[in-house]
Amino acid sequence: MLLALAAAAAMLATPQLISPFPAQAAWFESAAFFPRVTLALACAAGAVELYQRRNAIEVADSDELDSSTASMRQALGMLALFGLYMLAVPWLGYLSSTWLFLMASGAWLGLSRGATLGLSVLLSVAMWAVFVKVLKVYFGHGWLI
Repeated sequence: MLLALAAAAAMLATPQLISPFPAQAAWFESAAFFPRVTLALACAAGAVELYQRRNAIEVADSDELDSSTASMRQALGMLALFGLYMLAVPWLGYLSSTWLFLMASGAWLGLSRGATLGLSVLLSVAMWAVFVKVLKVYFGHGWLI
């Protein structure tokens, strides 16, 4: 709930946080569109969580995940890969660094080469199209795309 309140405060302060803020831009072409959508989703998720906690039914058996099968090595490796991905985006560009990150992630997690290649190409191109072409999120100009 605290995260939802922080998201609501950040959503209200979005025009002050984005500098320069183009007030005359259409709402769907504004630099604040994507941050506002994601922050609104965080607020909605907080409201759903609050509702579910207030109307919870006690169940004898838990449906929680079994954390004994979690691999700390894989989790830390994914964090390291994501850190490298964040550093690579400004230099390589969004599309190429996303593709490389997804390829490395698939290899690290032990997915088959075909699945890794197929998913990484599909997801990187789809995410690039959504963010760059539809939402007009600017990632800067890297060496590649």
